[in-house]
Amino acid sequence: MRRPSELPPHLRHRPFSTAEARAAALGRGRTRARDLVSPCHGVRVAATAADTLLGRVHALAAVTDAVVSHLSAAALWGFPLPSGLGADAIVHLTSQPGHRAVRRKNVIGHQQFLAPEEIITGAHVRCTSPVRTWFDLANILSLDDLVIAGDFLLRRRQPLCTLSELDAYLPGRKGKPGSRNATHARTLMRPRTDSPKETELRLLLLRHGLPEPGINVPMFDATGGWIQDPDMSYEREKVALQYDGGHHADPGQRRSDIFRDERARDAGWRVVVLTQWDLTPFRPGMEPTAVSRVRAALLERGWVPAPASRPSRRPAPSPTAPPDRNGR
Repeated sequence: MRRPSELPPHLRHRPFSTAEARAAALGRGRTRARDLVSPCHGVRVAATAADTLLGRVHALAAVTDAVVSHLSAAALWGFPLPSGLGADAIVHLTSQPGHRAVRRKNVIGHQQFLAPEEIITGAHVRCTSPVRTWFDLANILSLDDLVIAGDFLLRRRQPLCTLSELDAYLPGRKGKPGSRNATHARTLMRPRTDSPKETELRLLLLRHGLPEPGINVPMFDATGGWIQDPDMSYEREKVALQYDGGHHADPGQRRSDIFRDERARDAGWRVVVLTQWDLTPFRPGMEPTAVSRVRAALLERGWVPAPASRPSRRPAPSPTAPPDRNGR
């Protein structure tokens, strides 16, 4: 069997459209050779190319003028997303008004206006900006998952957006689909987090009536020497919370964690180390052990829960009740 002829240099290491192939004087036989595959209609790429989300959107970019958006953009930016959303299987593309939404297999096409600052041009594709991508998730994710994605946007190391940039952006989206969800999530988002699980833990504690902990607040000893930045902490009660993910099982990391926590205890802190087991209730309706353990530590250190508010004897009016004859 004859070996396929070499491709022109400008087509060798990227997806290319059949129109580009014709412009390069490649015949139909060459574009159907065994060294090429068709990731989508009208596009060819080397058969050895890895089948990745970036590869698929790169191929689609060769034949559309659309912008990668929604879950696909979130996956490219690295947002933590719940499993089961199909972020890697289905490609989301947004077309500007005046252009038809993309209609292709395994593609969800959107049509909406994107301002120039909401589009980032990368080496291979155009993608919605991090803040616009997060906003587009507001109609897709649950509130907690949207907050987790938002904390990732504002994370401590290499944040994708600043808090001031986000707060300047949201008013301009008022009234748009998802704006209420995004505004609600913003009230629960906090900058300088390190992991999605830390956000999940913080939201869990708040939901069960515990006070909000500080995030990565530096801890010092009596001489002013730095000890650590605990994941979360209550400075007044001197209670530190550490969430240990899977990488903390590494022997070297474990030794470092033990030394870290011993120094904190020597400085008078109560350290509560939590894992995934503490976040998940043993039975439906049962309080997660993370809540009971943190509550016990706070009570031990003198925290006094706020008294529960007494319910009003007068029933609140129904929000769906029709007005009376006088229009009230």
